[in-house]
Amino acid sequence: MDFVEVSSTLLQDFSKEGVHYAVIGGFALGFWGVTRATADMDFLLLLEDAENAEGILTRYGYTADYKTENVARFQSPNSKFGSIDIIYAFRDVSRNMLKRSVTVEFGEDLFVRTLVPEDIIGLKVQAITNDNSRFNQDFADIQALLAVKSEAGNAIDWEVLGEYFELFKRGDLLQELKATYVTNQ
Repeated sequence: MDFVEVSSTLLQDFSKEGVHYAVIGGFALGFWGVTRATADMDFLLLLEDAENAEGILTRYGYTADYKTENVARFQSPNSKFGSIDIIYAFRDVSRNMLKRSVTVEFGEDLFVRTLVPEDIIGLKVQAITNDNSRFNQDFADIQALLAVKSEAGNAIDWEVLGEYFELFKRGDLLQELKATYVTNQ
């Protein structure tokens, strides 16, 4: 996947046409200083914008190869456009993630929306709760995000994180993280 090409076309069309989205997953980690190899782009997208977004994806040759009321996966026959995974935001918690999302610069004169680190962590807590085989990579991503924030002297919003860890009944992990990162702030 050519992330610059996708960002300069697809994401710019999302913005122009008022699609409420935020980049999530491995690609989003890079905006916060965490390097991780990834082969696709993942989005959180407002459910009400799904039809509009899917129209834009179709214009670029994407077709849905998997779709439920919660998630969708789109594939392009063009390797530079690769695959797109979407989580639809329709619950308050995911809608609030989109409200807190920020615009970041990606390349020269390219801007994309991404979740803030705490919300990326929230999705990773959900992922490891739903699929324990993801634990090692996603927990390492969580630690890396917290380390980068801590080392940069940026405050970690433990209240928001606490809500996610409580929601998924992973208070044990939250305490482990606090033991490491609260003392570093």
